[in-house]
Amino acid sequence: MPEYIPGTVLRFNSSAAEDCYSVIAPLLTVTKGLTLAQVRSLTGLEASTIQNWVKRGWVKNPEGKRYGEEQLMRIILINMMRGSMQMEQIAFLMSYINGSVEDRSDDILPDRELFNILCSIIYICEQNSVSDEKYLDKVIDAQLEKVKISDAISQKKLRTALRAMVLAILSTQMRELAQKAFAQLG
Repeated sequence: MPEYIPGTVLRFNSSAAEDCYSVIAPLLTVTKGLTLAQVRSLTGLEASTIQNWVKRGWVKNPEGKRYGEEQLMRIILINMMRGSMQMEQIAFLMSYINGSVEDRSDDILPDRELFNILCSIIYICEQNSVSDEKYLDKVIDAQLEKVKISDAISQKKLRTALRAMVLAILSTQMRELAQKAFAQLG
């Protein structure tokens, strides 16, 4: 079981296995959007990093200095992959799936659902020590069956992007384990 919900500093618990967003949703409901300091605390990111992502157009501008669901989910998704992918690659993947950050009508899948699918796949992969690409594809396909994507082209795009995202997240986790092992050589 992962120690933290991916992309955050929140402790992972068994209820998060199927719906990681449900752990985050109450924070947004109670606060009616998070301040920059709260997003920083939740993600472990520096405020300047978050502001830079907004400035570059990778995250929608906060509304009244509050980061709502759209902004927070995008920040967390980027944070999940940034340990092993270049930011331009992450931005491309996000726009490949969901087009313009300012326009929700071109989304294949809302970021909240994308986050839940990624977390579920990561959890399944960690439970089963996945290193087989065919097994990973089966896990991704099983998760995609849970969402309604109407056309085959969007389904294929999402499957391909999810594969890249999952492999990036898993490689980040492996890199962190390698760094811990290296530190013990001391």
